[in-house]
Amino acid sequence: MGRSRLGILGALALTLAGRAGAAEITDIASRGTGKPFDLRVTLTWDRFQERAAITRETPSAPDPATNPAGGILSGDELRYTRTMNTIVPKVAVGVTEDLEVHLAWPYVLGDDRTWRFGQTSSGPSGGDYPYHVSTIETNDWNANGATCAADADATIPGVQCPLFPVAPDTTVYHGGRAGDLRAGIAWGIFDDKLDPTKPFWLVGLDVTFPTASRYDPIAGRDMSSLLWVSPHSAPGSPAPVGEKVWRWDLSTALSKRMGPMDPYVKAHLTLVTKSSSTYSNCDHAAELAARTNPEMNSNAVAGCGAQGSKADARLPWIAGITFGTELVPYENAAEQQRVSLDFRLFGDYTSSQRFYNELTDANGKLNWTEDYLTMGGYFGLYLRASKFVSLQASASLSTTTAHWLTGEGMGNPAAPSPNFDWRYDSPGHRFRISEVENFTMSFAGVLTF
Repeated sequence: MGRSRLGILGALALTLAGRAGAAEITDIASRGTGKPFDLRVTLTWDRFQERAAITRETPSAPDPATNPAGGILSGDELRYTRTMNTIVPKVAVGVTEDLEVHLAWPYVLGDDRTWRFGQTSSGPSGGDYPYHVSTIETNDWNANGATCAADADATIPGVQCPLFPVAPDTTVYHGGRAGDLRAGIAWGIFDDKLDPTKPFWLVGLDVTFPTASRYDPIAGRDMSSLLWVSPHSAPGSPAPVGEKVWRWDLSTALSKRMGPMDPYVKAHLTLVTKSSSTYSNCDHAAELAARTNPEMNSNAVAGCGAQGSKADARLPWIAGITFGTELVPYENAAEQQRVSLDFRLFGDYTSSQRFYNELTDANGKLNWTEDYLTMGGYFGLYLRASKFVSLQASASLSTTTAHWLTGEGMGNPAAPSPNFDWRYDSPGHRFRISEVENFTMSFAGVLTF
């Protein structure tokens, strides 16, 4: 009896030790001995939601009771929400053993950004009003730092030029069209099935092509209107989703199956480069500077010409690392069935940039954004029903460090940078994002041929 038990345990250990498939993060289509063809077709639904608070610096005069020294305070201005739903078809082909070529082309169902006032209290008429006086609606400066000019269509008593509409809430809609095409290659340099002394080592390169229609945050706005309203604030006219940039994502990952566990580590670097049609604030410099209350400073036209590409978008780069493990509670190698649970922690660094951010839909500009860190956790459930069909589900929760959403450098005070705006970028008036909550959810079906 004892020998029988030892035999059963030994067979089970050998079964678990055998690698029926790589960890999902390192699993690729592979054609080789005994497998002359490997084609995988995946259809994924991705949902992303970002929620955050946006504050703004507010100059404060000395107050013996509450603020004896005066200076700059931070006011709670906005609550921001972004919700994005995407369908992503993907095709991967095993070109040879441990070498995959893949192609994905997402369709953006919707990518909507909403903002409303921050802390509120019940007003005298029963409605919600800002807990403190909104510096957005009571703004009386223009981009040159001069007092706003009176405007005939001012609708709020005593207010000349609000920065952008807020109350009760404002949504700018995007989507209803294809996103950017992504293609890539993944190569398994080492394979622990062939050499158990080594981990599975994967390297990959993904390229995102600027195929989606460009989002121009100024196009369609009424240049003669006091309120700076986006034409895409109605559900029936969603904006394009394209940023018109090239993305180069380099990655490498190591995994090693050890019984029912498959620990792994992955690192990646994303470089972003301009295309011939990447948006720039300078594209509309003359129109914006000519408004009754300018949206770009008086040096914008001359500065854009003098600085050339230096005044255009400044793109970020991103570097990150992921640690995790897959647990395999059930596996039948003969039937190619498997259930696995994926747990991981990740962190990304995003460099400073002048590009689209959480304020772009509101103020119609590429804004200067401070660098920040993103940190979070991920859980995945993978069910392989047979060698032909797999189902996948995952969710992640992350946050980012608080960072400035505006703060463009002035440059030469006599001829300020064309992107510098006294209302957003001067110390004492900058916007900052904090309390960021990012939640993602994904469901996918995979057919393997």
